Amino acid sequence: MNRSIPAMTLCLVLAACKAGAPSDTAAPAATPAPAANTEPAAQPAPAPAAAPAAKPVYQFSFAAKSEESKDPRIVDWGEDGCGRYPIVKVDSIPLSDPWLLPDSVVEFDAKGQELTRWGKPMGSDLIGLDGQRLQFRVDDKWQRGAFATDASGTVEPITSQAASLYDTAKMVDCPKLPSFAQSDAEQCFVIKDASGAERRLAWEGPCT
Repeated sequence: MNRSIPAMTLCLVLAACKAGAPSDTAAPAATPAPAANTEPAAQPAPAPAAAPAAKPVYQFSFAAKSEESKDPRIVDWGEDGCGRYPIVKVDSIPLSDPWLLPDSVVEFDAKGQELTRWGKPMGSDLIGLDGQRLQFRVDDKWQRGAFATDASGTVEPITSQAASLYDTAKMVDCPKLPSFAQSDAEQCFVIKDASGAERRLAWEGPCT
C-alpha cells in the first residue's frame, strides 16, 4: 500500500488554505477624500452710497406779503422807502412761496407775449442774459457776488464783472403783461444777451 498519497493530499490542502488566507501585510484601505465645499464664497458687503452734496445756502432779500417774523429762514430785516423786508436763507429763488415775493423779470416778444419769467432777490442788479439763464449781482452786508438763475428758480454762483444792464439797455413802451397786472412800476427794455442778440425784458423799477 502506497503511503505517499495521503501525504501529498495533506500538502495540497495546506497549500490551498495558505493561498486563501489573507496576507498580514495587505495595504490598508484608502481613506476617502473629504467632500469639496460647494457653498459659495461670502461676498463683501456693498459700500454705503455717498450722501448727496448739500445745496449752497444764500442770504437774499425779498419783499414779503406781511411782516411775519417767525419764519425760521429769517436772518435779519432791512428797510427802504417801501417798508421793512426780510433777509432769508434760501437755496433757490422762492417762486411759489406763500410769504416771500421775489422781483419778477419777464422776457416778451414783439407782439407783447410773455416768453419766460424769472425771479430775483429784491434790489439785485441785472447784469446779463445768457440763453435762459438770467444773471444778477447782489452787493449788501448779507450777501455779495454774481449769480445766475433759471425759470425754475435754481441759483448758481458765477464769475462776472459785467456792468448793469441799465447801462446799455434801450427803454421801450411796455405791453400789457400778465405778470405785472397788479403793478404800475414795470419798465421795459431791449437788451443784448451774451450772444449779442437783442431781447426784450420787463422788470419793476426800484422802490423809492
